This record gives sequence, C-alpha cells and structure tokens, in this order.
Amino acid sequence: MRYLRRKVSKERSAEKTMTPALWSVIVVTLLGYVGTAMPYPVFAPLFLGTDSAIARSGVLSPTMLFALLVAVYPLGTLIGSFYLGQLSDRVGRRKVILSTLIVGVFTNALAGYAILAENYGLLFLARFLTGVCEGNISVARAVVADLDLGAGKAVAFGYLSSAGYAGYLTGPLLGGFLSHLHFATPFFLAAGLCVLAAVACRASMPETRFRVEETPRRGSVSIWRAPGLVVALAIQFFITFTINIYHEFFPALMVEKWNATPEQIGYATIVATATMITLSVVGMRPILRRWNTGQLYFCSMLMLGFSIALFVVPDRLLALYPVFVVFGVSLAIFNSSSNAWLSDAYAYVEQGRLMGVIASMFFLSNIAAAMLGGVIADRSIALLMVLGGIIAVTAGLTFRVARSYRGVSGSGADQTVIE
Repeated sequence: MRYLRRKVSKERSAEKTMTPALWSVIVVTLLGYVGTAMPYPVFAPLFLGTDSAIARSGVLSPTMLFALLVAVYPLGTLIGSFYLGQLSDRVGRRKVILSTLIVGVFTNALAGYAILAENYGLLFLARFLTGVCEGNISVARAVVADLDLGAGKAVAFGYLSSAGYAGYLTGPLLGGFLSHLHFATPFFLAAGLCVLAAVACRASMPETRFRVEETPRRGSVSIWRAPGLVVALAIQFFITFTINIYHEFFPALMVEKWNATPEQIGYATIVATATMITLSVVGMRPILRRWNTGQLYFCSMLMLGFSIALFVVPDRLLALYPVFVVFGVSLAIFNSSSNAWLSDAYAYVEQGRLMGVIASMFFLSNIAAAMLGGVIADRSIALLMVLGGIIAVTAGLTFRVARSYRGVSGSGADQTVIE
C-alpha cells in the first residue's frame, strides 16, 4: 500500500502559507523541542556538582558517565530520524508523530523516575529512547514537504526551524529554574508537554498523505538512484558540519579569547537565535520575492562560511555581536532554503525518507564535528573556526559547480519566487 501527497492548491498557497497542517506541526515542534531541551541544564550539576549515588554508578568517573549520557541522546535521534521518516511514507505522517509523542511521555517520565531512584542504567535507556522519538523532526519536515506551497515552502521551513530554535532557547531556561525544585522535575514537565503536543496533534493535525491503490508516479524512485542526490547530501553534510562546529565550539572560543562569562555566552546565543527567528518569521517572504531557493541556498553557504571565519577577527567582545547577527541571518536563510530546495529538486522520491536522510546527515555531522573538531580545537579553536568557514564556502562553490554540470538536480527548484 502506497501513500501520496495531499496537495494544497496553488491558489490557496499563494494566499495563505499557514495551512492547518503547518500550524499543527509548528505547535508540535515547539512543544517537543521545549520538552527536549528542558533537561539540558540538569545533567552537568547532577553528575559534576553533587555527591548523588547516580553520579557514582559503576567503575566510570562522573565525568565519563555525564559524557555518555549526553552522547546517547543524539545517537537515538540519528537512528530515529533515519527510520521514522521512511516509516511515515508507509503508515502516514500524523500516525508516526502522534505515536512518538505518546512514547515520549513515558520515556521522559521514566527519566524522571530514574533520577529519583538514582538508577543510571534506567536513565541511560530513557534518554536513548527519548532521542529516538525526537527523530520525528524528519517527519515534521516531511509534512511541510508534502504541502504544495510553491516558493512559500521555504517560508514554511523557516517557520518550522524557528519553532525548533525557540524551543531550544526557552527549554533550558525553564529546566534551569525547575531543577532548583528537584533534578527530576524538568523531565516530568517534559512528559507533560509531550501530552499537550500529542493532544494538539490528535485534535488538529491533518494527514498529508493518503492511501491509493496504484503505485504513484511521485515518490516511486529509490532515494539512492535519484540523479545527483548523493552529491547534494554530501554538500549538506559538510555545511551542517560547519554549523555544528559553531554550536559546539563558539562558547569555548569566547572563553579562550575574551574570557567570556556564562551570561555573556548566553547573551550572544540570544542575539544569534533572535535574529534567526525574526528573519525566518517576517523577512523570508520579501527575500523570496527577489531570489529563488537555489540562489538563496548557495548564498547562505557562502555567508555561513564567512561569518564563522569572522568570529576570530574582533579584538573586543562587544565587536563580536554584529558577527552573531550576520550568522543568525545566514542560518535563517539556510534553514529556509536548503530543505525547500532539496524537497522540490527531488520531489519524485519519498519525502519522508528524504527528510530522514537529511536529518541523519545533520546528526552525523554533529558527531564528526565533536570528534574531529575536538582534535583541532586542542591545538587552536580559532584555527578550527577558520577551517569550518573554508569548508562551508567550499561546499557552496561545489553546489554551484554541480548545478552547472547537472551534478545535482535543479529542475523545478530554481524556477519559483513568491509573487
């Protein structure tokens, strides 16, 4: 049994990008990311700042136990992103998202119970399973890919990314506050937010794929046989590698070069994130009136490369904030244009699986950035940032050359702008 996209008419998409399906997936994404990010401030003080029995489990040091617990979550997300996307191609987007949210209720509650019981093994398992459920971000992106919004699809992807970043920004703030009550409290609240997200999904999210008896023309091509897609995914891997270099090492650079405090690092994060969210919500539509997604995708890679390399230039910390603004603008354009371009350029492959592979590229690059970046940063963090910038610019130029020689697809993806 196969599934097809449920089309939204072009007339409707031109008038209104915010369809019920998009509203629903944005709400679900926001609540899910808040719940996911809420426990982040908990683990470091729990394992490194207390004498809790859970921090003295087995023969490993508290630092190693902490590191393993942090690493297992993205591992679960990597696995979940890859398999949940293609599962949604078979059973439907809504069913997969709803199921993962329901499971997320129990895995977050299990993590809270594990902290109360001071059981490290149970906490480790709960975080892995929660990571698998969080792989539903690939399904949320597939929902947006299903909608026939024309160039408005880039705006929709920008909204979805903004919801995720807003969740990652507010979640740790709530988690840090609630952890003063008990280290387990953020996990129980995260379970409650999963309940709210599941209710929102059940009540208002329509299915964007529906059953047909015949094999559809769209979505019938194997993802690995699509012309140039391997090249496009390799480009995506290297550009997200650079983005992860920024996320993982810019705080260390600020401390090493400017002796920044945690508050100053927090302010810098807010500046970049607020810039990204603002442009995604109110600025992308005017931009898309002038440039198509292929042009924006290419330009965003160059902008990301130059902005990350520029982090090493300022002599004073205050002069660094304009660079964070430029980076936020670059990231907003990249998040809006990359998924939209890939979805349209490869519209004939199964979108759930495509979005799952794209999400997997991000998490693989996250692991690579942590491992390789750590080796280079041990010599010089500034050198690492410059190398990250060079990689991003190289990825952008490769994209341009590959499109010129039809090394990656571009039909239909570079022809539309918002009227």
